[in-house]
Amino acid sequence: MHTTRPLLLATIPLFLIACRSAPERELSTVLPAFVTLPNGMDPFHPDRRPEGVPDCNATGEEGTIRFFEQQQGRALEVFELSGGGQNGAFGAGFLKGWREAGDRPHFDLVTGVSTGALLSTFAFLGTAQDDATMESIFTGITQKDVYTKVGTLGVLFGAEAFFDSDPLGELIEKHITAEVIDRVAAAHDEGRRLWVATTNLDYEQTWVWNLTALAKHGGEDKLELYRRVLHAAASPPIAFPPVEIDGHLFADGATRANLLVVGLAGTEPPGKPPFGAGNVYLLHNGKARRKPHAPSLSIFQLAENGLGTMLSSSWESVLMRASLAAQDRGYDFHVAAIPMDVDVGSSILAFDQDQMCVGFEAGYRLGKTSARWEAGHPHLEDFPDWLMESAQRQ
Repeated sequence: MHTTRPLLLATIPLFLIACRSAPERELSTVLPAFVTLPNGMDPFHPDRRPEGVPDCNATGEEGTIRFFEQQQGRALEVFELSGGGQNGAFGAGFLKGWREAGDRPHFDLVTGVSTGALLSTFAFLGTAQDDATMESIFTGITQKDVYTKVGTLGVLFGAEAFFDSDPLGELIEKHITAEVIDRVAAAHDEGRRLWVATTNLDYEQTWVWNLTALAKHGGEDKLELYRRVLHAAASPPIAFPPVEIDGHLFADGATRANLLVVGLAGTEPPGKPPFGAGNVYLLHNGKARRKPHAPSLSIFQLAENGLGTMLSSSWESVLMRASLAAQDRGYDFHVAAIPMDVDVGSSILAFDQDQMCVGFEAGYRLGKTSARWEAGHPHLEDFPDWLMESAQRQ
């Protein structure tokens, strides 16, 4: 008995886990307002545009950029923000430095994924105060301001994720205010647009939210929905719980692609740009290649490392798509990323204040220089130069 008692006690959690099952869910067939596929089509009917969704005609035959060029009567300034967890500090610093350099444009179209989605509202609004808000968020917080650990027992007994992201929701609520939403709505009236990507876990698709249209036409609940979209957009699955909206489970947009690329919509070749070359600026909140490191065998460390690997592995393909999309539209393409010699740590979920300050300062220094962008087309290990050059010639 003395020998078997510990064994019996040890098996009790296994029996409890076996008996416990997650509650059943029904697949939602409700299409939330202000959401489309990345190409502007209806998520439920990919061969047609959604009815009643603002800007659904922005993906006409020649695509989004041509549509908004005609509206504005000029070439556009497009800004795309990638994911990267705590490395969003680099993006915040870069934007501040770029402003102080005196040549940062007023962006017409802004997209954000993951931590880039959290930055995107303030990058889009574009004032010095918005830069200060980004700096405060990414240099003044610690891990406890983003998430708390559920614990191993919590994971074993059916928690939705390794971490509880309620603190992230509170952080978003603090900074995304009614006044911020009103300013985003005013930008909609100027013909400017802000889009962020989420992953619909039920349909395994990237669903894009038109935040400017939401701010303009969202009704009484627009502030709450805006916050929930951002929370979902920055919630990597397994690490953070999904966010439910209209019966759908949403997670980090970087689950499928670490960048929301403008310029891939449309059914016809775009033709010659009517107003000359505009600019596509891509800010990567990460490095082109991650430095090798040996994570511990902790389940939490392995989860963090797996997330970083996921984002890194998808980077080259989305960078190639972004480069070719810009070129096909006749736009100049600019890329900036964290310099390889800058040590921002190996875990993007660490939210270590010292590491974020290092990332912010590196971004600030690079943003202030005239050589902030990489020269030439991107060099991609998985796509040889001859393939990139052939695609560019075509």
